[in-house]
Amino acid sequence: MRKLSLWLIVFVFLACEEEKKSVSYLEVVNKLTDLKALAKLPESGENSAMWSSYDRESKIDPETGEFIKWDANNDGLKPQFIRKEGDKEVLAEMEGPGAIVRIWSASPRNGQVKIYIDGQEEPVVDLPFIDYFKPSIPAFDFSELVYETNARGFNNYVPITYKKSCKVVAEPGWGQYYQFNYISFPEGTEVEPFDSQLKETNRAALEKVNSFFAEDMGESPYKSENPVAQIQEQVSAGEEKQVYKLNDAGAISSLKARVTIKDSSKTEEILRKVVLKIKWDGEEEAAVWSPLGDFFGTSPGWNEYKTLPMGMTKDWMYSYWYMPYEDGAEIIIHNEYGEDVEIEMEIAHESLEEVQGMGRFHAKWHRDLEPLKEERWPDWTLLETEGRGRFVGTHLNVWSPKGGSCSLGGPGQHWWGEGDEKFFIDGEDFPSTFGTGTEDYFGYAWCIPSVFAHAFHSQTQDNDNMGYQPMNRWHVIDNIPFQKSFDGYLEKYFPNHWPTQYATVVYWYLEPGGKDPLGQVAVEERYGYETPFEVYREESVVEGEDLKIEKNTGGWGSDVWTHEDLFKEVSGHKILIWNANPNNKNELVTNFEWPEEGTYEVEANIIKSKQGGEFTLKLNGTDLQPINFYSDSDEQKTERIVLGTVQLEPGIQNLVINWKGQKEDGKNLRLDYLKYSKK
Repeated sequence: MRKLSLWLIVFVFLACEEEKKSVSYLEVVNKLTDLKALAKLPESGENSAMWSSYDRESKIDPETGEFIKWDANNDGLKPQFIRKEGDKEVLAEMEGPGAIVRIWSASPRNGQVKIYIDGQEEPVVDLPFIDYFKPSIPAFDFSELVYETNARGFNNYVPITYKKSCKVVAEPGWGQYYQFNYISFPEGTEVEPFDSQLKETNRAALEKVNSFFAEDMGESPYKSENPVAQIQEQVSAGEEKQVYKLNDAGAISSLKARVTIKDSSKTEEILRKVVLKIKWDGEEEAAVWSPLGDFFGTSPGWNEYKTLPMGMTKDWMYSYWYMPYEDGAEIIIHNEYGEDVEIEMEIAHESLEEVQGMGRFHAKWHRDLEPLKEERWPDWTLLETEGRGRFVGTHLNVWSPKGGSCSLGGPGQHWWGEGDEKFFIDGEDFPSTFGTGTEDYFGYAWCIPSVFAHAFHSQTQDNDNMGYQPMNRWHVIDNIPFQKSFDGYLEKYFPNHWPTQYATVVYWYLEPGGKDPLGQVAVEERYGYETPFEVYREESVVEGEDLKIEKNTGGWGSDVWTHEDLFKEVSGHKILIWNANPNNKNELVTNFEWPEEGTYEVEANIIKSKQGGEFTLKLNGTDLQPINFYSDSDEQKTERIVLGTVQLEPGIQNLVINWKGQKEDGKNLRLDYLKYSKK
């Protein structure tokens, strides 16, 4: 009997050992491109979360559930960390098997940041924080995974794996703002720990991903070739037409579309008024419902870009989201444009014998859902859904024609993109993902509107934050699994009537029978809804914000939004600001291009304030009238000043500004524009 019991114990032990899952570093790297895996419903214990420099004054009272300072916005302007150990700051701390899968910062600097894994005394990475975004070690020598975007966001998508635990510790001078996204595996998973030098198989895996992103972006990430259906349909005005039907069990692996548009001025209208609908398994309600253009990740109109799962090229809009179904699928086009449209599609799909354990792909467009309770301001709802699934991303289109500065916006008044993302998983009391700003969520920084596209994020128009700003963020390796519910929000400080208006498509997988609360949106609510606004712009001027700074031996200088009270008097709503530093030489060397020869009277539009100082100006070596930017008024005010007469030749013009003051004098310069009137 004792012998039998012993054998039983051994059998159970061996069975448990066989069930214990192991994950190699190569397998984690493959998650960077494995879109098919996103369709698999998450296991218990599978999680995704983030540590960031969000403002710790935002809290939820654990006893009352009251939201405290929920709009706090000093995300990086004062130290924000978990705790201090001596003079060091703990930025992130994780328990259990997992991996850091994304590191982001707006301003990494030279202070050391150390990553400790599995309780080891020596850090597995020990670098100045700025070097986390450079090819500083072999593991970071992959330019499509470690980079700074055109819009000044620093990103690192190289996985840093650990078996038991991870802690990120920063020394003084590390920088400002951070995000560490990480995934956790079910308890007991054996994970191959990170090695910064990389063994050959792991280096090859990262190189393969990097090469695909560099050379083949826009191509299908799937290895197998699936049958492709070619579709060409005319859909009459007002018609809702099934353009393709699939039977039995299978999955769509590629969906491409284009519309014949004879008049390019109608592109935006057509792509908003023609709707894509997809139904799974004979369901009455569509799981995919979106204006055609928005579904493919950019709006308004046709904006070329390429990311891993979505894009627009010269020829096609494409989607590579993997979309399983058990009992057929219907692809429907609803034409609410006033004329017939011709649409072409290419649909790659495969048959599957088994789809159990797979979610159904959902994508829904909306503008404004039911507002939350006042205590939740400024949270704006992205998605609230119930069941088991994964959140995999969002396309956000912002309409904000005035630009920055909005006193109605509370702490986020400086520009529209201050709002943090907040993701509550499975009814948690406090969001396990709490961001530092909307532009940070989309992978860039400092409200820079420059166009960029990388595998997991993009910004596809640049209107200087004074018009449309379309952005994407895809959660692939950092997808957000949930067992019961996902509640996702973006802080939106600027109100609709400012006007700052959001439209979004949210993308997620959900188990059959899960709750998708998002319905259809009437055509008049999705096209032409934007509140118009005409920005005041003075003609024949050189805008202060357009002066190119070649040299600055003073203090901080940049282009900024002026105060909203001056929007009717400040051209373009932006100015050049410069602050003198009494300890420096205080010379600002700028230039601009002028097209025509002639003699010109120079006039400046300036903003005076109590902080204003006295400055001299020299244009192409000719002295202009000095400017005193001081005012004893508590409110800023504009003033036009004639600076003199100059002779200009076509080409580059040099403008040198110097501070004239003493240490106790005002030090601030605020220049709206220089106007050149031909004499």
